[in-house]
Amino acid sequence: MPIATPVIASDTNEDARSTSSTLVNGEINNRNEPDTTTSDEQPQDNNNSTIRHGFDQEIFEEDIIRFLYYSEKRHDTNAKPHPIGRNTLLDWRLRERIKTVSGLLVICLNIGTDPPDIVKTNPCAKLECWIDPFLVIPQKSLETIGKNLHTQYENINSRTRFKLSLDPSVEETKKLCCQTRRNAKEERILFHYNGHGVPKPTSSGEIWVFNRNYTQYIPVSLFDLQSWLGSPVIYVWDCSSAGNIVNAFNRFAEQRDNEALRASQQHQGTLSSSWRDSIQLAACGPTETLPMSPDLPADVFTSCLTTPIEMSLRWVIMRNPLLTTNITMDMVLRLPGCAKERRTPLGELNWIFTAVTDTIAWCVLQGQPELFKRLFRQDLMVASMFRNFLLAERIMRSYQCTPMSTPKLPDTHDHPMWQAWDLAVDMCLFQLPALLAAENGGTPYQYQPSNFFAEQLTAFEVWLSEGAVNPKIPEQLPIVLQVLLSQVHRLRALILLSRFLDLGPWAVNAALSVGIFPYVLKLLQSPAAELKPVLVFIWARILAVDRSCQNDLLKDHGYAYFINILTPNNAMLSIPHVSEHRAMSAFILSVFCTNFKMGQQACLRGNVITACLAHVKDPDPLLRQWVCLCLAQVWMNNSEAKQAAIAENGHEKLCALLNDSVPEVRASVMYALGTFLGDANKTEQMMNIEHNIAIASLVAMSDGSPVVRKEFVVALSHIVHQAGSSKFLVAASQTIDEDQQTQRSINNINTGNGLSTMNGKMKSRPNHRQLSTILAEWRANKESHSGSTSYDSVYAVIWKALLNLSVDPHPDVAKAAAIVVDHINAMLLDTPSVGEYVTSVIRESLQYQASLDPSILSKSNLDSNNNSPSVYHLNEPSSSSATTEVTAASRPAKLTRSVSFASTLRTIYNFGNTSPLNPSEPSNIDNDSPLVSTAHRPDPRSSTTITSANTTTSNHASNLNNGASNNRNNESTSFSNNNDNVLPVSSEFYDWSCEYFTEPQMRAAESDEPGSVVYTQRKWRRSRNEKILLESNSTKAMAGTSRWEDQIISVHNETEATKLLFHQYEPHLVAADAYNCLVVWDWKTGAPLSVIDNHNPSQSRITDMKFINEDDVALLLTGSDDGVIRLYKNYDGSEQEEAILVSSWRALKDMEKSNSRQSGLVCEWHQGRGALFTGGDARVIKVWDAHQEMSVMDIATQSDGCVTSITSDQTSGNILIAGFGDGLIGVYDRRLKNSSSMVQRWDEHNAWVTGVHLQRDGNRELVSGGFGGDIKIWDIRQTHSIRTIEAHTHADMTSLAVHDHSQVIVSAGDDQVIKFWNVDGTRLSTLRPSTGFLGQKSSFTRALTFHPNLMVVAASSDDGYITLYGTQ
Repeated sequence: MPIATPVIASDTNEDARSTSSTLVNGEINNRNEPDTTTSDEQPQDNNNSTIRHGFDQEIFEEDIIRFLYYSEKRHDTNAKPHPIGRNTLLDWRLRERIKTVSGLLVICLNIGTDPPDIVKTNPCAKLECWIDPFLVIPQKSLETIGKNLHTQYENINSRTRFKLSLDPSVEETKKLCCQTRRNAKEERILFHYNGHGVPKPTSSGEIWVFNRNYTQYIPVSLFDLQSWLGSPVIYVWDCSSAGNIVNAFNRFAEQRDNEALRASQQHQGTLSSSWRDSIQLAACGPTETLPMSPDLPADVFTSCLTTPIEMSLRWVIMRNPLLTTNITMDMVLRLPGCAKERRTPLGELNWIFTAVTDTIAWCVLQGQPELFKRLFRQDLMVASMFRNFLLAERIMRSYQCTPMSTPKLPDTHDHPMWQAWDLAVDMCLFQLPALLAAENGGTPYQYQPSNFFAEQLTAFEVWLSEGAVNPKIPEQLPIVLQVLLSQVHRLRALILLSRFLDLGPWAVNAALSVGIFPYVLKLLQSPAAELKPVLVFIWARILAVDRSCQNDLLKDHGYAYFINILTPNNAMLSIPHVSEHRAMSAFILSVFCTNFKMGQQACLRGNVITACLAHVKDPDPLLRQWVCLCLAQVWMNNSEAKQAAIAENGHEKLCALLNDSVPEVRASVMYALGTFLGDANKTEQMMNIEHNIAIASLVAMSDGSPVVRKEFVVALSHIVHQAGSSKFLVAASQTIDEDQQTQRSINNINTGNGLSTMNGKMKSRPNHRQLSTILAEWRANKESHSGSTSYDSVYAVIWKALLNLSVDPHPDVAKAAAIVVDHINAMLLDTPSVGEYVTSVIRESLQYQASLDPSILSKSNLDSNNNSPSVYHLNEPSSSSATTEVTAASRPAKLTRSVSFASTLRTIYNFGNTSPLNPSEPSNIDNDSPLVSTAHRPDPRSSTTITSANTTTSNHASNLNNGASNNRNNESTSFSNNNDNVLPVSSEFYDWSCEYFTEPQMRAAESDEPGSVVYTQRKWRRSRNEKILLESNSTKAMAGTSRWEDQIISVHNETEATKLLFHQYEPHLVAADAYNCLVVWDWKTGAPLSVIDNHNPSQSRITDMKFINEDDVALLLTGSDDGVIRLYKNYDGSEQEEAILVSSWRALKDMEKSNSRQSGLVCEWHQGRGALFTGGDARVIKVWDAHQEMSVMDIATQSDGCVTSITSDQTSGNILIAGFGDGLIGVYDRRLKNSSSMVQRWDEHNAWVTGVHLQRDGNRELVSGGFGGDIKIWDIRQTHSIRTIEAHTHADMTSLAVHDHSQVIVSAGDDQVIKFWNVDGTRLSTLRPSTGFLGQKSSFTRALTFHPNLMVVAASSDDGYITLYGTQ
């Protein structure tokens, strides 16, 4: 039994190698010369001994790397920003920063007298502010305790002014409270109440003080206290049953707020600050008593709030008896260092404690960012008190006390971060004896700093490496903020922070919410060179999410940091990837200038324009793109900046980038030039420069990227807006005359040919000389007032460019241009006398076209909901010459006719039905209008489109004679009301470009991540592709000798399929019919998958189809005879979605009729080089680079005939073979000059070349077939064919196909016979397709195509059936 050669298909077949192999593995497989030999057991084909066109020298080129084309972000989004991108920003700023300016410390101890409701233990806790009140006389102890408390609070915030009130009376308390509020004004007050020497607070809301003689306890109502202190206040209640105070206070606060609300509603006044916003910290619950352990201070709650480090150390020693062997409580209070010196033991512990408590608060309040911001960021005093409150909750809970707070916090006493704190404390206490001994003159000891921050950074790094799959904020983020204060760990922390911000906008929001912004802002003042790259990256990420930082950058000249990086100098050369960091700096400065006049002036003074212009030729495309966008933001609406740019020829340097190889760069240049144009304060020099820019920018009309063309429309709209309507009204009126002259010349030609005779009656077009004279007089009057504008002026050129762009094949470009064109048209319709002339032009055009084709009106009478497409003739060879002549006559000779001014006016008038611009949407309209192309009809959803519901062409035709003028007035009024502010057209390109810095750049793409869905899918496709290629290898040798008579399946396409296309690996067969519809079939099951409307203009047809990126997720390319290429993704309707237009452009212009038959547009796609060759009814073959999306070469055909077929070698893509309508076949080498690239010329065919094909594999034979019925085999090294097969001697050959892997050719003629041939001339099979009952009627074969790999051929018949055949 024959055995297939055991080789991997991707190694033996250059063309079938999976694209995903490069994308998945990130490497290039070894490229070996294709080997078509077989093993001894495998039957061999005599023709497989040599490869005729092997191109051996090219097979080892390693510079040809395959990847997916038209899959960039600009193709997925059409360069439109994400609709919710701007709404994802959280409000992280502190809109009002309240300060605690005053404090009132009320201490009610009455030392020596216990309150009546407290029974103390013996021994009992007695320390107050770390002072034993019984060591000296009570009055002196009270004063010492008060001073200590005052000092402890000042250590927290030295700017707060505190007053002491020791054992006060009611009168003294009231006086001090009122005085403190007067001094604090609207700022916050801290009220500390120590009630250890008075009774517990009552549940009714009373605290206790003394009378003047200290003989009685006097209650003070919290309601009165609120009145004395006002709001805002932070209360600290250190007494037993403190929860009673909190509950009563909240009741009174709610009562006061309700009363204030009612009062404000009655008097319509503004509501003052809410009492419920007051902050309270209470030591215990309503029924709880403070702990009395003698090892604890009596004011344990106050000690936690004011001296957290000492309290924490003592608590650790109490919990660990083993530590007491060499560490005493007194030693803890003598811990060396200062709290503000982070390099000392006490300072380091304080620093770690701040980081730990901040982290705990951040973690438990992630769902309440506003509360976190209010308690831990808004006020330094409040933030310190609440951080210390977390420690108080932890310690006091261990003594059966539950501290309370308002607002209430989640439980934090058992948070895992406390374990890290305990470890840091243990490491410090371990060194404490040695430190104290060294201070007392003992052995010197060097303190070993804690590795807490280094370990936390390591944990953060591990999270970034392993746990950053889901957007869950890591708990180490606040610690990173604290580490930025340390020079030792700063660089590492910034690098990790940049990696975190790279995860996306959610990460930026998290970092801003935690308070990172002030730190990175202050670091801009640092001169450290090593921080520059990472700081630039961090700032780019922040500004990509939040652009509100302009004033922050302006303050302290932070923007100068980025100007220095952008400016060319040797100091930056040491930074790796300096161009990328300069691009980020340009982005930062562009955001700094966006809608910020002061930012523009600052950048202008900083010579940003000079710095940007110095990089316009940088090799990095990202830098080129962003210097252009930065320039655009600097000089937008800024005449001074524009003059500075003109002084340095900035506009000329940008115009030189209009041919850049990167589409985003070209679009950025157009965006920058658009903002440069349209200066309100024009000088003669400025107008000349604007005109030169407009003319230089016309090259963008031929750009293959719709993003560039749309920005070109936006740029032109600036000129239209600033130049004024009069200039363009004159240009538009002149276009009317040209249009009418063209119509009259066509009319005269048709009259001479007898084509205007309908039913024996001559339809003549009326003469409007009188109205034309009126138009000329009006135009002369306009020119006399606004300056002479010749027909060939800049404004006329711009107007014609806009007309062409209004029928652009891409809907976004056409819609933008239609806004400008319709605006001018509407104004023209409103112009007295001219409007009447325009009305007559429209009426005449409509009636004349109806006279040529009466079906126009009849088709318009169809129901608007009828989805069936209109039928019209194809310009294919036909037995009826009369039909061909009529079709050719009604079809415009040149493309420019489709931008007829009358057509654009009909859109304003809505005489023709409008249709959606989005090709993915269903169309319920008549597409057969001879005047208005489908692409030109504006989107009915647009505010700039004037529509009338359910109006048909016939209705408009009948209304033309009744009230066209009234209709025009109504329509124009409606248009003017909706379009006062439509110009200039707004651009979204800058916002879309900014999204680049919100996307991950430091990690591999999702498709390259093993285990991801995309990665797995691509890996599966690669395996599937290789299996298909192995199957092909096992059968291709037999196909050259087998009979092709096995009918696999037959499907009914309902319409005649003129073009067929197989997918290499998917079971997809695409059929294009005469109605511009594409039907995608699953040829294995016979089920239709999707139907695509190609949205061709009327009387246009699809002339070619190709697949792009077949190894992965393929795109479907269609070419039409109007010269337009369209690319669709999701063409098969997978996931219940419609096909989406990825890109479209006019690949051929100036298409001419070479004879009565036209080929339209034919193309050839080279996946390895990303090259698209397009030819047809033109004298050149254009080479388009898919990566650049622009034409890179025009190859002169050197033939008078149209190009009917193109093929190329699939190894290097340098050799190109084209067949022509006059029988010529030319071989071209694209490496040579355009004019001398033809290296071989054959003219052995006597008629139209039906097809020419160079095999991708096998012997790589070159085969051509002529309309005369002959098939020829060629060798490009020889001047004559090496073999001729007379396939159809008495019939014309209408279709030809060659298998890429096997030596099989199939041909079909108008004799209704399909013949299969071996390349050596042997006939393999003859088929006569038939239809009808029992096959009584023979069918005419319209198209043939082989499956690229499998031994399957598809044939379409004129009865709508598509039949698939295989070998027997």
